[in-house]
Amino acid sequence: MIGILIITHETLGAAHQSLARHFFPDAGFEHLRIIGVDSCEDHADIIGRAHTLLAELDSGHGVLILTDIFGATPCNAAMKLVEPGRSVILTGLNAPMLVKTLQHARDETRLEHLAQSARDAAVKGIMLFDQAL
Repeated sequence: MIGILIITHETLGAAHQSLARHFFPDAGFEHLRIIGVDSCEDHADIIGRAHTLLAELDSGHGVLILTDIFGATPCNAAMKLVEPGRSVILTGLNAPMLVKTLQHARDETRLEHLAQSARDAAVKGIMLFDQAL
């Protein structure tokens, strides 16, 4: 099982966790943790909390870290957590990314494969409609 750590601004991660419970009401989510970053939070504190959760989540197959906005504080803190083969970051968290990640994190053993599948789902989930159907 691959662990999932979501690091986002304020309560955005908690909202995604609530959405996950909507899609997967019977899932235990023991492999998912959330860090909501407050606007005045110290960078070192965020990294410290994340290191603790990474240790809890890594059952030997690594941890996929999902963040909301590339270049923002949650992402910048997460960048300090990347360890090849143990943790990777995927930015731009959206609902399709989350659903794909949760669908496959329990059975997938290759961290990079899960990250790529989640990224593909995120991109494919973005559609532009300029006319009513």
